[in-house]
Amino acid sequence: MGGSTRSHPWRWMILLSRFVWSLTCVGNLKALGVFIPQFVQHFSTTTAAAGLACSASVGFGMIIAGPFVGALVKSCDPRKLTMAGGMLSALATMAAASSSSVTQLAVWFALSSIGLVFIQVASMKPFVDYFPENFAFANGFSLAGGTIGMMVLPPVTEYLVSVYGWRSALAFMGAFSLHYVVSGALLRPLPGGAGRYKQVPNDGDPVETPKPHNLGKFKGGARSLSFQDFRESLRDQFDAHLLTEPLFIVYQLVAVLCGGIFTMWHLFLIPQGIELGYGDSKAAFLATFAGLGLLAGRLGHGTLVDRGLVKAWALFVATSLVFAASCLADPLIVSPYAALAATCVVSGIAVGVFYPLTYVIVREITGDQHMSAYGWLFTSIGAGEMLGGVILGWIHDVSGNYVVVFMAIGVLAFTMAAILVITRLLVYCCESGDEPQS
Repeated sequence: MGGSTRSHPWRWMILLSRFVWSLTCVGNLKALGVFIPQFVQHFSTTTAAAGLACSASVGFGMIIAGPFVGALVKSCDPRKLTMAGGMLSALATMAAASSSSVTQLAVWFALSSIGLVFIQVASMKPFVDYFPENFAFANGFSLAGGTIGMMVLPPVTEYLVSVYGWRSALAFMGAFSLHYVVSGALLRPLPGGAGRYKQVPNDGDPVETPKPHNLGKFKGGARSLSFQDFRESLRDQFDAHLLTEPLFIVYQLVAVLCGGIFTMWHLFLIPQGIELGYGDSKAAFLATFAGLGLLAGRLGHGTLVDRGLVKAWALFVATSLVFAASCLADPLIVSPYAALAATCVVSGIAVGVFYPLTYVIVREITGDQHMSAYGWLFTSIGAGEMLGGVILGWIHDVSGNYVVVFMAIGVLAFTMAAILVITRLLVYCCESGDEPQS
């Protein structure tokens, strides 16, 4: 299957689909930073509340629907799931423009995030099928679309807000989100891909009665499934056994921290520039500098991992520490705009490496057959995004400046790297201890 997928021409359309999704999703997320001061002023609310509402636009759906969508991918067409999720996300974002309170805004953003998680999880299935060998490079390249989005959409959004007001600008953002539907239409299933995990029976193989996976099957007017079969079917659909694996559980904690770091860095970068007095335009262009770094990081790391030149987890740790150092040094580099812009580039490179590697590490831990693992991954990332929004917003409300917020982000990044290093050392020690016995 590896040779056929490598030469399959439609794989580039799959790559384009993920590229467009990433451009729209990350670009919109970064552009929400332009709206935060508008929300605080218009709704007379706190930065914590506005940050929570904005983080709900990506985090809420991941928490609520991540594992559910991961289970649906096993029995439903990923293309249809992606298109339906794209339509829901776009319509909810447009409806958010009519919000009369920050609570209504959060509800519409939360509904939009449910559509987003359909796109994120469902699009992984054809992507993994078409790129089994060079997954790290293809994943990094597709997520590079987000860097284009974050360089282009925040300045455009800032212009739209200044000309039409924040409500019309938010409605434009929702209309632009209809690109999710177009990108979903490109997700053609790999011919013969659905059967590549099935074992071809031999004459000497024992005859086994297959476990029923159709939860809606009836026989004689009553369900043919016993409670035990029903429970086992649910366990298989949701890959619940992964929650008993210590390495997978620890990595979910890392994903929680990664989600909070990724989203809060995006959301609070522009407000920090405004608070420092650089003006709306220069503050919005900080996202462009960060996008340049993200582009370099996402395009540069995949080949290194795919060719085995560096371990995914080691590169994750190294770039997390670089990001932590850049955030902790924030008080020293806020005064010259050039220094702040350079720090955005460095931070962008680091984020551009360690965030895409979350997908790669999950694939290394669970393999290609457990698509629900990505649902659990997005649930953990979403939890981090939601917690990060309210906690770091509260830190700003208490401290009164974003310098403390970015130092807190740096501490989280250092903690994330430390957890992964300690875990890998424990795994290495356990493997070394078992080696003489084998």
